[in-house]
Amino acid sequence: MRSFKVALLAGTTLALLGAGSAHAASYAISVITGLTNGNGFDTTNTAPAFSGSTASATFTYTGNLNFINTAPQNNPSNPPGDLNSAFGFTAANVTNYSGTGTVTYQGTQVADFRNENRFLKSSGSVSDFGYGSYYTIALGNLAAGTTLVINHDDGLSLYRDGVRVAGGASGPTTVVADTFSNLTAGNYTLYYSRQNGSASVLQVAVPEPTSLALFGAGLLGLAYIRRGRSNRAA
Repeated sequence: MRSFKVALLAGTTLALLGAGSAHAASYAISVITGLTNGNGFDTTNTAPAFSGSTASATFTYTGNLNFINTAPQNNPSNPPGDLNSAFGFTAANVTNYSGTGTVTYQGTQVADFRNENRFLKSSGSVSDFGYGSYYTIALGNLAAGTTLVINHDDGLSLYRDGVRVAGGASGPTTVVADTFSNLTAGNYTLYYSRQNGSASVLQVAVPEPTSLALFGAGLLGLAYIRRGRSNRAA
């Protein structure tokens, strides 16, 4: 009986620890950076109409979806600012990189995706909506009942099997917290944008349904143990 109690308590503790954790896995990511000429853009499953030349890349990212760059706001007199490396991409967590193209803003080359090293040194956005970046992040199949808690700056939307899930924000310029609760099972894709310079934030926490179920089972088990003690005391 003692071993059962210990296992039950351990399971409950693990459920509590895992319920709000970031989702660590490998994700297929694509990104396009281009000029926006002072205009923000909605973040949907359709790429924005950047003007002039663009830089684009695809790669596999492995780790937590926990990106944040709070470096000082960048602008033409304070380049380059919102670097991909400062945002959280490194040579260690990026594999299978393939990229092409460059972007020049006000006479300065701000993005060069022709190889991974240049991508890491490139800037993702600038103040006053001069240029920005648009991301497609494949989250994969999520189980029914999953909840996503996402902090983001700037825009974000979530799609299931090609259909937009209500609640995503189009293009805020401050950090916004979105919660997508009790999702239907399906294949999910996250669309995200960096606009208007730093700060750039994308933090995705995924309480797994199995963890929540384990947590519930742990609570029921503890209630059962407490009830048994009460009956014996009576």
